[in-house]
Amino acid sequence: MINSGEKNPKKIIQAMKEMITPLSSRIDYISIVDSESLREVKNISGKVLIALAVWFGKTRLIDNIVVNADTLTKR
Repeated sequence: MINSGEKNPKKIIQAMKEMITPLSSRIDYISIVDSESLREVKNISGKVLIALAVWFGKTRLIDNIVVNADTLTKR
């Protein structure tokens, strides 16, 4: 979505929830934050960190990725 130009973190988080929820999981958190200050962003630009924690049964999976929205190629 970011690669396609989406800058609203709420829309991206909602789409992620819709993809994850049907997998019999429980979302602990999904956050999109500034990659340096770790503060939530209102608009995606520059480098952002997308982090999430999701429970699958008794296992809690944690993952994150840094995305530089300014260098992505729009499709």
